[in-house]
Amino acid sequence: MDRRKLFLVLATVGALLIATPFLYRLFMGPSDPVLPSTAEYFPVQDPETGQWGFIDNEGNAITPMVFDWAGDYRQGLGLAESNGAMGYIDDSFKGTGKWAISPRFELRDKGDQSAFGFFDGRALVRDDKGLWGYIDTTGQWAIEPRFAESERDYPGVPAGNFSDGLAWFQAVEMNERNRVDEHDEFVRDADGKPIKEAYPRRSIGYINRQGKVVIEPRYEMANDFGEGLAAVRIKSHDSWGFIDKDGKRVISPRFDEVGTFSEGLCPVAINGVWGYIDPKDNEVIERQFDEAGLFSEGLAAARVGDKWGYIDSQGEWVIPPTYDEFDDYGHPGDPRPFENGLARVTFEKQSIYINPQGEKVWPKD
Repeated sequence: MDRRKLFLVLATVGALLIATPFLYRLFMGPSDPVLPSTAEYFPVQDPETGQWGFIDNEGNAITPMVFDWAGDYRQGLGLAESNGAMGYIDDSFKGTGKWAISPRFELRDKGDQSAFGFFDGRALVRDDKGLWGYIDTTGQWAIEPRFAESERDYPGVPAGNFSDGLAWFQAVEMNERNRVDEHDEFVRDADGKPIKEAYPRRSIGYINRQGKVVIEPRYEMANDFGEGLAAVRIKSHDSWGFIDKDGKRVISPRFDEVGTFSEGLCPVAINGVWGYIDPKDNEVIERQFDEAGLFSEGLAAARVGDKWGYIDSQGEWVIPPTYDEFDDYGHPGDPRPFENGLARVTFEKQSIYINPQGEKVWPKD
């Protein structure tokens, strides 16, 4: 899977991954929507060379454009790629050129991603055997690799980023089912009995920062925690509801699509129309948007038609919907949440950073 589709998340939003169109899109760029810690610096790409680097919130270069790709820079460490592997740099890189955590997490191909940014002092990475675990900020294993990839990972990796001290993980059990043909008819043997085949049955649960399972895997889909709540979908429902950190249901399943709670509000959708609820399941902002994102620094991205803008907690436009839905390559151009005074958007088919007044900060003209 292309790294633009992997990156969340895990997600921030998930962040993350995720079963809704907005959260899925949030994995498709270099800033995770879920915000347990604010991004310190921001990844940018040189349009001429294709190389990546980091800028500060005033658009000034923090590193030279020397990376093959760059992602989250949080908790003092920035995710970057060089020569087919991912690692982490710190503030000393510009002066020394040395990595804080060497790029040892090898990529399988150009579109692969083998590591994610730091959240709650943990970063999700893949070892050389293909198993996923978590390292701490020194590069040591905090949770030994044990999460195996499967054919239908959710949403492309078998575990997520930490938020509120918890991270979702995917458990896979092999089950049997009747094999069907292209017409959805049972395939039978010579005696007319249905032929069985093995298939992986996936369930989602949650672990704590020590790797202990604290909510057993029983959900079909699940999002990152935000402000003590997480959206989940159980196998007997086609709708999403919310649980607390003890796994207790606090909002009954009724939503077709959901986001993550942030600043007291969560984006939710019914029949493709998005609005916002509070933790008591009260509708705070009426459903009226074609897509809606997480609140951060008092603003949330929202889309009407093919344009994105930013609203406040009353649902009023602060930055009018003027940003593009897609870039020149057809990739979703949805804006990222504001962090440290900047948000990434797509304008006139190009990726730029803006401040809360809607003024372009990078690239500098």
